[in-house]
Amino acid sequence: MKENYNFYNIIKSLSYAMDLISKTLVGHHKKVAYVSYRFGLKLGLDIKEMKKLIAASLLHDLGIFYLDQEYQDLNSDDENNFHAEVGYKLLEQNCFDPEIADIIRYHHHDYSNNQNQLSNIIHLADRIVVLISDGKSVLNQVNHIKKVIENNKERFCPECLKLFPELIENEAFCLDIISEKVISKELDNFFEDIDWKMDLDELINVSKLISHITDFRSPFTAAHSQGLAAVAPALAEKYNYSKRECKEIKAAAYLHDIGKLMVPTEILNKKGKPTKKEWNILRSHTYYTYQALSTSPKLDKIRNMAAYHHEKLDGTGYPFQLDKKDLNLSERIMAVADIFTAITEDRPYRKGMKKNKVEKILTEMSLSNKIDKDIVATLLENYNEINQLRIEKQKNASDYYQDFREKINEKRLFYLLKETSNELYK
Repeated sequence: MKENYNFYNIIKSLSYAMDLISKTLVGHHKKVAYVSYRFGLKLGLDIKEMKKLIAASLLHDLGIFYLDQEYQDLNSDDENNFHAEVGYKLLEQNCFDPEIADIIRYHHHDYSNNQNQLSNIIHLADRIVVLISDGKSVLNQVNHIKKVIENNKERFCPECLKLFPELIENEAFCLDIISEKVISKELDNFFEDIDWKMDLDELINVSKLISHITDFRSPFTAAHSQGLAAVAPALAEKYNYSKRECKEIKAAAYLHDIGKLMVPTEILNKKGKPTKKEWNILRSHTYYTYQALSTSPKLDKIRNMAAYHHEKLDGTGYPFQLDKKDLNLSERIMAVADIFTAITEDRPYRKGMKKNKVEKILTEMSLSNKIDKDIVATLLENYNEINQLRIEKQKNASDYYQDFREKINEKRLFYLLKETSNELYK
């Protein structure tokens, strides 16, 4: 039986979080999704194809965040645009629908080298959106957009090009592109009555993908969410949680740091103590986790478990300063599990803490009414069992991260050699 989770709402959560990485990227994915959606309607795509088109559009540049590229790189439009390959690799083994990975992989390829219709639609939609300059009337830019597309018409799908003049010359369409309100309403309305439900296992798989996107930005945190996804459900089992409840906590663990996409990598990778300004930026990630996961009331339970992991029983936590009367058992478990995972895991600049030090820190925090005493006692009673689960899960995650990096570096070298060869023979 499918639970009431909707794939579109999860993709919206990730798309929202990706907007946080750069002011110049805000709204880019949603704009491309809207333009693609309008082309899809004109082309008469069926519901199945429309779902894949919009989902791929909302995620098409996700590889940019692993590479930490600037937005200027998105303005270039050639088949060696490496972020598309990174996005493909991120999605390849973790995606709800593997076809979405292929669509993203080829969204910068010329029509002659790519017969994937959905990639071709996104390619043209992306170019239209990139050509729109902020601070100028979009209607005053229509002729320029038409000229650029016409001068490069051999690069785009002929079917899309036939529809392009009709769309771009429609004033309402152009104004819609720059209206976040209109875009959200149109896309939400489209998906409102469409069956794209997910069961809890499928939600966990997509949540795991999101954890890779957030954690892989820094080698310091590359396996953190995976460790938490082992510790938190293991603790929940000790409280006789059902299998479903344990899976919900696991999904929340994978999603808990989605808000960290807004934290610059120079802060994430800093070995020393953060400055006050840097600490304020770091602290805000839980607020953005909460906002990113507020795409549907059906996600509220998982959202709260994910976003409240830095709240404290005495009200001194963040970002909402909740206290013991506001935090349920699952949210308290997540807080204890996150601290345990963070202090026991190895980081590139330090080894994880030994058992006696971990016990000391957790006990002191529980005695000072920061975290739940009973949960700490349960964790310490089962320390070796739970810690071994964390070690195994993080070992697998670290191996996956290293393998991912090696494959990406191989591809990067291939692209660099290809570019060099092209330059030599110009």
